[in-house]
Amino acid sequence: MASEDISEPEPSLDSVENPEEHVEPPKPSFHKPTIICIGEYPIKILLRGALAEKKDAPLTIFIDKFSRDIAEWSHSRLNPDNVLGLDLNVDTHFWFQVLPRVENDGALISRLKDKSIDSGAVVVSSLWDGVGSGLLPALISQFKEWNTDTVAFGVLPSQVQVSDVHFNAFSSLGLCASKGFASLLLLDRDQLESFVGVDRSGSVLKGNNFFNYLLELVSAKETFVQEISELSRAFDVRIYTILSAAGASLSMYGSLENILDSAMSTPLLKCDLSTASVLHVLLRLPLQLKEKLSRGKIELEIANWFKKKARLQSIFISEPLYVEDGNDRIDVVMFVGGFDASKMFTTMEKKVRTIKSFVVKKGSIKEDEWRIIVKSLGVE
Repeated sequence: MASEDISEPEPSLDSVENPEEHVEPPKPSFHKPTIICIGEYPIKILLRGALAEKKDAPLTIFIDKFSRDIAEWSHSRLNPDNVLGLDLNVDTHFWFQVLPRVENDGALISRLKDKSIDSGAVVVSSLWDGVGSGLLPALISQFKEWNTDTVAFGVLPSQVQVSDVHFNAFSSLGLCASKGFASLLLLDRDQLESFVGVDRSGSVLKGNNFFNYLLELVSAKETFVQEISELSRAFDVRIYTILSAAGASLSMYGSLENILDSAMSTPLLKCDLSTASVLHVLLRLPLQLKEKLSRGKIELEIANWFKKKARLQSIFISEPLYVEDGNDRIDVVMFVGGFDASKMFTTMEKKVRTIKSFVVKKGSIKEDEWRIIVKSLGVE
């Protein structure tokens, strides 16, 4: 019997791949990072803005001592699933009353894990209250374990606030620096509340309302958390501060250099910028200025502007956000990192020595714990 022909059929002309065609490699997809807002002060700021309710806004989670308080502040406008209270009948005046509860209880961490925060986290926290100062290092540590890039905006207390709140803030920053590699973006409450600028419509932008403007810009840039995190790891930088020129008209200022100069008049933290080592720049431009202010030209102008102010090791200009605007207003936010913060932290440490001795004597924290906090902030 003749053997059956089992050879492969000849391919048809339709099945032959056109040599001119090629498959485009998949482009990386990004999603907006989750915003986690901790404490009464930043929660009330965000509730005044549109970010919490915009349809295309990132997932925003609000955390404080009690869920019912957040619901009351928001007049129950928020999705209850995004309101997380510690809801524990415990004291929360100091960070050390909150941090171990969160680490040992696990309920809050479990609820956060259910949110699938896999595109990075932007944590916003006041550092003077027990909930904010205790939760921030707990979350940074947890996100590090989950391999989730994290950027934390921490608001430092006012100089007129008394020593217990500075103790909370100093301790929280030391714990964050020792526990994980999140990028800490610091704002001084006094500087934030004295901010005066304009928004893209030309309306006056005053005080801590600037925080909403800043977060709206940051959330519009889906790669922001990844970019800052990579820069931090590459140059071993943890602490940043912010210089910003919001809604600056190019025709009014005449040049990008003059706009950058204006940012120096409204720093969000008083520090020695001449010691800075890295810079990340985020811009929002009208589409009509795309050719006039290309990314490459912006990079050269900023590098030239900064060379008289600091010997930077790296400048990263994020791809600008282009918007359909009839005006010529530019938003520039410069995240300046790696500056010498030892003088600032030394001043804070001196301010809290008395209360630190008090809590150690009570047995609330151990001397060894305090030494780790102080050492991580470079205080001798």
